[in-house]
Amino acid sequence: MRRLSTILMCFATFLMLTACGKSVSAKLQPNNGGFNAVVTGKSKAKKVYWQVDDTIHSVKTTNETFTIKVPYQVKANRVTLSDQADLTNPTYLDGPKTTSLISWFNFIAQYNPLAQKQGIGVFDTTPVIGIRTDQVDEQTAIAMNVSDSQILGISIKALDATKNPLFKKYLTTFTTSLGTNTDTIDKLVTQAIKNPNQLKKTTNHGVLYTAITMTGQKQSITQVSMSHAQ
Repeated sequence: MRRLSTILMCFATFLMLTACGKSVSAKLQPNNGGFNAVVTGKSKAKKVYWQVDDTIHSVKTTNETFTIKVPYQVKANRVTLSDQADLTNPTYLDGPKTTSLISWFNFIAQYNPLAQKQGIGVFDTTPVIGIRTDQVDEQTAIAMNVSDSQILGISIKALDATKNPLFKKYLTTFTTSLGTNTDTIDKLVTQAIKNPNQLKKTTNHGVLYTAITMTGQKQSITQVSMSHAQ
């Protein structure tokens, strides 16, 4: 009887440990792009909930796997994941952190006067919070990731970049505001346009530039992104 009791106690302990196990497994996949890092994970639940700062998101699983995008921040942060909406029995990850390109206030001090000369939009003195995308016109969009008044990433996306004067104006104004060489970046973009679907990279004055032109359905989309060179 004593042996049976011991076995039952061990079995009960095993069940308790199993029940307390993490319901979600996850791994951060950093890319140093200045906008989003990818988190991949597994869960048997139909939906996984995740939180950064005060906002809770959810994502459906497919074949017990999931993928989410988590914005880079300038300070250490934490990602909380769970298969419960109230985030019980959570899994924690260190959130993606990166170095600032430039402070918001230093940036607009350089950018706004140049933008006014180019006849393009200027930014408010109040910093953007998080990732924001602005559709400038039907063919051009710009995006930024800002954390604690620090700019972490800038992106410009345009249809038919060679025939898009607005794309050229924004690119020149952004690169000049960051203290980088506009001729060097122009050459990078030209390489990306001449070699579609191939990612081109260069580093200039501590800024990592990536450029790619994606083709298909009789149109081309060129995207140039800027982040701190790690």
